[in-house]
Amino acid sequence: MDDDLASNRYNSPAPLSPPALTPHPDLCLPDGNIAILTDKTYFIVHEGLLSRHSPVLQQLANSLDPDAQRIESRPVLALEDTPQDMAFFLSALYDGVLLNLDIANFAALSALLRLTTKYQVKLRSSLLRELQRTHWPIELHQWDTREEQAADNPHPILVINLARACDAPRLLPSSFYDLSRHSLSEIAFGHVDPQTGVVHKLAPQDLMHLLKGREHASRFLSTFIVNELEGREPSANCLSKRLEDPGQRRTCQAAFESVTFEILRDVNGVTHRSSDPLLAMLDAEVMQTRDNQLRACEYCRAEFGAVVDNARQEFWSKLPVWFGLQ
Repeated sequence: MDDDLASNRYNSPAPLSPPALTPHPDLCLPDGNIAILTDKTYFIVHEGLLSRHSPVLQQLANSLDPDAQRIESRPVLALEDTPQDMAFFLSALYDGVLLNLDIANFAALSALLRLTTKYQVKLRSSLLRELQRTHWPIELHQWDTREEQAADNPHPILVINLARACDAPRLLPSSFYDLSRHSLSEIAFGHVDPQTGVVHKLAPQDLMHLLKGREHASRFLSTFIVNELEGREPSANCLSKRLEDPGQRRTCQAAFESVTFEILRDVNGVTHRSSDPLLAMLDAEVMQTRDNQLRACEYCRAEFGAVVDNARQEFWSKLPVWFGLQ
């Protein structure tokens, strides 16, 4: 009877074992004195280094209970970041470099910007300055350099959302303009990450800012064509006007009429020129240096070149207002 009762006795379940933790292969330093735990991956690093760079991490480390969980005999600082992001972040702190700012590795750059912002690391200001200088500049001449290099930059939606998340508004004017050159369908439906399949979209307010800014930019280009190209008068110093042949005296006017025709031909989006007013204005000047194009004289070209430079600079300065970024 006792045996029967014993066989039916309630048996308490065995205690659940904690999930298996994995050390990071490169960032578990033997002389480290604190463990950072992200998801199921941990890093053994130096509390002094973290505290030197980040007041936030310093405060978190100081508040750890010495009798709480330990990994490899080190106190554990559990953070909500992904292991990949934390690896990028710690590598930057230890190596003292910004991963050479390889724009092709946008995942690393975005992780650095997000975590240096979150943990108030001074490295953030250096990272932002370099990103502005090389990829999302605040100066027109830097933008022109970027365009000449034809780098494979990340999709502008990613940049805009990152800048919003990290309170980095200085990245926004150029990234909004960059996105305005994309098709409306791509803007509306978002960008699909080819690796993860995740769809990235603009916030509704940013989408409205983008559409309004795109309209302002298009209107500026139309006004430029009307005011500076259609029926443009030759320079007061025009060399063609001094020629005896009446047909040759109209050479410069004919040259500008030809440029006007080429620009208007693309106004409905036959090429990408109409969606990139900065390029369209520059191209209006560059056309007259091509062998197959009728050329105005050097005085007329010089005056028009100055007009183009001023118009492009004015256009660039208006981007923050047009895209609602002030």
